[in-house]
Amino acid sequence: MAAKWKNPARSKPKDARAAALLTLLDIDAGRFPEDALEDYSSEYMAGLDRRDRALAHALVFGVLRHRSRLDWTLNHFLKKPDKPLEPVIRIILWLGLFQLVHLDRIPASASVNESVKLARDYGPTWSVKLINGVLRAVTRAKALPDPQKANLPSIKKLALAESHPEWMVRQWVNQLGYDEAAAFLNANNQIPPLTLRVNTASISREELLALLRDRVDQVKPTFYSPEGLLIFGPTGSIPNLPGYSEGYFTIQDEASQMVAHLARPRAGEKALDACAGRGGKALHLVSLARSSPVWALDPDLARLTHIEPEARRLWLDSPIVVQGDLLHNPFKPESFEKVLLDAPCSSLGIIRRRPDIKWLKSASDPPRLAEFQYKLLDAAALLVRPGGRLVYSVCTMTQEETSGCVEAFLSGHTNFKLITARDFLPPSAHPLVGPDRTLQTWPHKHQSDGFFAAVLKKGSDH
Repeated sequence: MAAKWKNPARSKPKDARAAALLTLLDIDAGRFPEDALEDYSSEYMAGLDRRDRALAHALVFGVLRHRSRLDWTLNHFLKKPDKPLEPVIRIILWLGLFQLVHLDRIPASASVNESVKLARDYGPTWSVKLINGVLRAVTRAKALPDPQKANLPSIKKLALAESHPEWMVRQWVNQLGYDEAAAFLNANNQIPPLTLRVNTASISREELLALLRDRVDQVKPTFYSPEGLLIFGPTGSIPNLPGYSEGYFTIQDEASQMVAHLARPRAGEKALDACAGRGGKALHLVSLARSSPVWALDPDLARLTHIEPEARRLWLDSPIVVQGDLLHNPFKPESFEKVLLDAPCSSLGIIRRRPDIKWLKSASDPPRLAEFQYKLLDAAALLVRPGGRLVYSVCTMTQEETSGCVEAFLSGHTNFKLITARDFLPPSAHPLVGPDRTLQTWPHKHQSDGFFAAVLKKGSDH
């Protein structure tokens, strides 16, 4: 895709703001966000010191979190707000306004001057005057416009105030009610802690906490998971944390840590992670029941290649890695006692960690993905032995992809029944299981990612 901006030193941005600009331009141009953000940690960040890396991180994620409100505010200061701006100009304005509004340690003059400098280096010549004029007008304003005080429909007000797409706000207001939806959307915009899952086969949680205490701003045990630690504040790069090279921990959100417990194989049982990706949950299965063989299936070979090196780092046996598509049934029927299906989904529960998701998804995604999830469940069900368990999980909370999908599955698979997730979780996690017997977590209630999991047992009398 051809770029329309100047880029005199694309592979070597001069500073944090340039690195953030190039990353956001890549995302805007259609590059897969995970790739762009990984490059942000390597290609664009090479040569930057720790302080500049931290600022670039804050700028990229801050702009993605608050993008639509930044846009709405800027439109009040543009002479022709309806005229489309080139991406490079719009993003420089986002970066400048974000610094003015959200980063109080940066003087306003520096925010404006550095944005003008970005325009000189990367934008068309005429944009320098526009960016300088708009941002200086913002600094002179006595107060910025407030969407909650604007004459707008309630959904649009909330969408602008919390910087989410209107369809997403309507989805959550319909499901949760206005006040709880507002709390949820606000939680999506908070910076989450770094969450570790302790490799308890190598070290106890208390021992790792003591090891980390002097090297990070704050560390404390997770509330629900007996294997988790929360780290707050700047920590530097993850591989530089104490215990990383020794395999004492892996990165995994607290809610996600619960899923492998639901499918924990007993000695001698065979378990399958049917959509393994990079293998985080498959390796957790291995650590929970070392004497049981675990298979990791995924169609994406690039993701599967991460599993074996990670298993070596954690001093675990590697799962048996299989490249393949669950829908084409690469295994014989009834091959496993435990099948974990962590299905592709709208990912609306992990927006606080991946704010770009807000701008990538559309209203058609939850129902479209629910149909796909049903097909995956149908294929996974064939692989479960009588008496075995099928664990279905998604990192979203839309009704279509959670309870709706499970209800549809049960209506078409009468040899399965829903059993309570509580029976397989550590006691500290029991409050996460609702009256409907499924596990559900929400960022505004549990300070974790939003997650759903259901345990489906296959009858032995069919």
